[in-house]
Amino acid sequence: MKQYRKSDIENARQFFINESYPEVAADVGGRSIRFFVLPQTLAEHLPGFVYRCTGKPGDGYVIGVADSVPEELRLYSAVHEYIEFVEIGIGTKGRCVSALEQELGLVPDELKALHVRLRLDFFSRLVTHAKRNPAEYTPQDIQEFTASLERLMEV
Repeated sequence: MKQYRKSDIENARQFFINESYPEVAADVGGRSIRFFVLPQTLAEHLPGFVYRCTGKPGDGYVIGVADSVPEELRLYSAVHEYIEFVEIGIGTKGRCVSALEQELGLVPDELKALHVRLRLDFFSRLVTHAKRNPAEYTPQDIQEFTASLERLMEV
């Protein structure tokens, strides 16, 4: 996965603000996070996409969740990215499935079945997309995504 410069992160945030994409502030699992709601048209090939722009610790972050994700579930996709890239770190093996485990523990029981079904679909498409775009994703990225897909299949 690409590690962004602080200026890239700031530029992404400003772009989303300039485009008037809604920004959501939320508390979940003892964390205060912010994320943007992005139009699905930005990544039509990947329904339910999640965007992240992170770099070195302290550089800030920008997270976005597609507006095609039901409103009551967006927070959980966003917190996954926050846990994976802000807390765990981009260079940590197993970061994606670890973030997924924490994410699933935060989803209320009454939303869990729908959330798991949508995340299964997302990770399935993500693995396929990543394999078709080796210039954008490393073999390690694909392993991370595949581990999360496999874990979701067990739920």
